[in-house]
Amino acid sequence: MAAADSQGSAETVFDGRAATYSNHTWHIRYAERLVELAAPTAGMRILDAATGTGLAAIAAARAVGPTGQVVGVDISAGMLARARQAIDAAGLTTIELVRADATTLPQFGDGSFDLVLCSAGLLYLPVQAALGEWRRLLAPGGQIGFSTMAAGFPVAARIFRDHARRHGLALTDPATALGTRTRCHRALRDAGFTPAKQVGETIRFSSRDLEHAWEAHTRGPHHDAIATLTLEQVEMFQRDYTETLADLLRTDADHLLTSEVIYAFGGG
Repeated sequence: MAAADSQGSAETVFDGRAATYSNHTWHIRYAERLVELAAPTAGMRILDAATGTGLAAIAAARAVGPTGQVVGVDISAGMLARARQAIDAAGLTTIELVRADATTLPQFGDGSFDLVLCSAGLLYLPVQAALGEWRRLLAPGGQIGFSTMAAGFPVAARIFRDHARRHGLALTDPATALGTRTRCHRALRDAGFTPAKQVGETIRFSSRDLEHAWEAHTRGPHHDAIATLTLEQVEMFQRDYTETLADLLRTDADHLLTSEVIYAFGGG
């Protein structure tokens, strides 16, 4: 697929997810925890790459205060519209939103930011291209921080891929590239950063988050693959998948709702 086609596909996918993205309460906790671990201080210039609905940008803006500056970048106009609503509701005036490919940001000069954040977005981006551009944008002595699911998580996503295989789809785990601390360390090093702390934690989903699981997967990284199925296949797939989740929620909720995550940081 050509680069322009890939970008357009990603934009369409996330425009479709924008209305319900913030309904996943774990997204909020996940983004806020990344900012907490990054520990930004007053007056910092921060880039929130692949900002989505602005969850990390809002948390960062609160941390840096009125003397700081936060720029949120995303390819999806739908996501940015939701982010603007949330920012205005929070009464924050230091966040600029830019519609752009987060891996190519020529409008910003070298060393423009003291901190670059990416909450969950590297699941959907070419890792080295993204990290390389963010390295250029990071000021000397600055910090990068990103979050990723550990390989094989969330459990609901692994179950989705297992069911997809029964319908002839071989789906890869989007967390594979960064799904261990070793891989995060290597990716940062290869992009020219000095790897720093890596924090492994667990995050708990709610049963309500599972209500959006089918939508998240079919409108997320596996959108194009699902589009190759017939309507009948999709309906059967959805029924089998949601029934499996419901059964597991009754019999082993802790396993289903707990996910391992990694927060990785590096220096410029």
